[in-house]
Amino acid sequence: MADLAFNSSLVTIIDEEGLTCEQVERRIAGILTEQGYAKDTYAQAIVDREANFPTALDMSGLNVAIPHCDVANVNKAAFCMAVLKHPVDWHKMDDSDDTCKVSVVVMLALTEAHAHLEMLQKVIAFVQDQELVAKVIEANTADEAFALVEPHLC
Repeated sequence: MADLAFNSSLVTIIDEEGLTCEQVERRIAGILTEQGYAKDTYAQAIVDREANFPTALDMSGLNVAIPHCDVANVNKAAFCMAVLKHPVDWHKMDDSDDTCKVSVVVMLALTEAHAHLEMLQKVIAFVQDQELVAKVIEANTADEAFALVEPHLC
């Protein structure tokens, strides 16, 4: 798997109520695009893929979504994480007709077609540690959230 860029500038804390899944995805995609990791087509590709293949992992507690799209929309490999202070309804990966409340979003911008599998394994291991996820959600700054997850996702 190609090295994935991840630093505190790729972490955002979103403390707004009433957001939709698409609004959150576009905001995170914007960070990746602004920093040159993703192409201008990336945000729409994320939204389109999510409509057909939802990415929320229902952990029966603190849930996480892992949006990603085709490598054609990416310039350089990276991932961006958003901590949602007000959980957002997100369609579930294993049952697209159902939703769960998502508190953390890990958006992947990959340059290799199957690189997401290795990263998904890391993200799943991270979300299974619900105590760690709770600490990340409680973080007040992007630097604090980054420091908590960096040892587990990098």
